Amino acid sequence: MMRKATTSILGNVLLAALALLFSTGCTSLVVNPLLDPLTLSLQKQTDLELLEEGSPSLLLLLDGLIAGDPDNVRLLMTATKAYGAYATILYEDGKTERAANMSVKTRDYGISLINQLRGLKNINGQTLDEIEKALAKIQQDQVGYLFWGAYGWALWIQHQEGAAAAMADLPIVELIMLRVVELDDSYYYGGAHIFLGSYYGSRPQIYGGKPETSRKHFERALAINHRQFLLTHVAYAQTYARMTFDRELYLKLLAEVMEQPLKESDMASSNKLAKVMAEKLIDQVDEFF
Repeated sequence: MMRKATTSILGNVLLAALALLFSTGCTSLVVNPLLDPLTLSLQKQTDLELLEEGSPSLLLLLDGLIAGDPDNVRLLMTATKAYGAYATILYEDGKTERAANMSVKTRDYGISLINQLRGLKNINGQTLDEIEKALAKIQQDQVGYLFWGAYGWALWIQHQEGAAAAMADLPIVELIMLRVVELDDSYYYGGAHIFLGSYYGSRPQIYGGKPETSRKHFERALAINHRQFLLTHVAYAQTYARMTFDRELYLKLLAEVMEQPLKESDMASSNKLAKVMAEKLIDQVDEFF
């Protein structure tokens, strides 16, 4: 009962703010004081069920804000993060079809975010050479837009179950993440390294996999986040350890996730999700090895 009441209150607050926005038209008056503490609070939340139930109200708010200001990079980045987190929680809760539907919004907002950068307008209509030249001109202060845009795109690809049209986009995402590494490889706990480690480690060598490159990216990410961002361990186990049939490493990484206590921090919700994922992967060990 308390959970439903909390979710309802959150929804009412967000919808009231949305109504205020539509009545005043002053996006800037609402975005900073409302979204910043909200998103920070969500990052620190360890009750994934509460996050799943309460997120739709925030997503509706973001949709409304972006409809009124579609080129606002701050809104686009927040929406990409929020829809991505919601899609991931849904997937781990077994709601795979709904997660795939939410990932479409993650992709759309992610690509819109990238499109705001000079030279990358209509990025999915450009050649890889054109994209690479444009990325070379992007500066460090724009690394967040690159990372979260690519993240949103990659999450959608992940939910397409190997569809050819989606897989054809992966080289673009790879180029963007490589540029993130060049600009600031520590951004978001080494997030670009985690993506690249997963990308190179999820395929056999005969199909373009690069296990040693994958391992180096994961080890770099672990060094950057001091082994505190537990989704690093999960991705390392899921991809590199499985693809190289390293059962010992697989179990070691997942055991480390389960043994680390949850701390109040900006990575609390991610680490709670990592623990849920790790528990499932440990149960499945005999299926993989």
